[in-house]
Amino acid sequence: MIDMTQVNVGKNYNLSRVMFWVKNLFLAGLNVVRQNQSLKEVVIRVLRYGGYLIGVIVMQQVSLSFHFLKFRYSLARIIMKSGLLFIGTITSLLFCSVSAKVISIDGIVHPESAFTTRDGRIFVSEIGGVGKKGDGRILEVFTNGQKKVIASGLNDPKGLLVEGKTIYVTDVDQIKKVSFDGEVTSWIGPNDFPRKISFLNDLTIDRNTIIYVSDSGEVVNGERRGGAVYRISSTGKISLLVDSANDPNIQAPNGLLAFQRGYLMVADFTTGVLSRIRLRNFSVETMAEGFGGGDGLAFSGTKLYISDWRGGKIWSIDLTAPGQNPKIFKKGFTNPADIDVTSDGKFLVVPEMMKATTDGGRVNFIPIK
Repeated sequence: MIDMTQVNVGKNYNLSRVMFWVKNLFLAGLNVVRQNQSLKEVVIRVLRYGGYLIGVIVMQQVSLSFHFLKFRYSLARIIMKSGLLFIGTITSLLFCSVSAKVISIDGIVHPESAFTTRDGRIFVSEIGGVGKKGDGRILEVFTNGQKKVIASGLNDPKGLLVEGKTIYVTDVDQIKKVSFDGEVTSWIGPNDFPRKISFLNDLTIDRNTIIYVSDSGEVVNGERRGGAVYRISSTGKISLLVDSANDPNIQAPNGLLAFQRGYLMVADFTTGVLSRIRLRNFSVETMAEGFGGGDGLAFSGTKLYISDWRGGKIWSIDLTAPGQNPKIFKKGFTNPADIDVTSDGKFLVVPEMMKATTDGGRVNFIPIK
């Protein structure tokens, strides 16, 4: 980011300051290239910062003219500085608006979960044919539209979690470990759980390195019932956290997120209720409802995002405003599943499963800043 405080609009035409801006202009373009972004994005970024540079030169010349005419009043200096800020701001807004558009990656068959890492990597689970064994994959995707296969040979991979150099993924009734080199091993099987499981779904981890996994239950009269959330200790011991016995709104827990210390957020696919579990005593609090087929959860800044798989919507809640009703962030999706936010906070990553469409599916990057 170019520091506006470095600009010196004054009596003399300061060439060194202009060179400072030219250098930053070059570095901005180089940084975009290093981030694997497209040529169009490079041009947009260069033009954006170029606008600031033009503003500096123009206002320097205006400054010289004012001094030549002996206008040295405070009002003149305020006008000049305000003009520079105005030019830079308008230029930034214009080019930001050009670049702030949805990016979609097609050709991903029934993507289910997205997970972003702190160093900027983005992983997606690709189910492939629903119920078909061996065609599931883990992909890495990029905001320039590219994708590459990390691992293959899975069944119906869903929830993702990356911890260290290991990708954890739920695959029907197992949790598997996947290395960045593509090696797949079974970590936890159905017999490791304290009771029968049906449909392992999402994964998350808290600050104490305890992993949580949701079982969305069995289909009963068209709705999933009998689900539960389990906790997995750092030693691999599994225990039941909550189910419908704790709260009737816990029927088909799907999306999980442990971003608040001592709490776990749960989105339920059947009841459409967003619940918060207090990990100290397993009490369940209803945070909001009306999310249809509640699926993925993601948090960024002060907002929690919730995907509605059935309704094709992404909702948002500002957690700094207690009692606030959820707002529709974006709609018009086909089965938006497990979402996440890119490490730079610029995009919400939305896998669009398109379950009813053979070989359908895509991953979308939705601007949030």
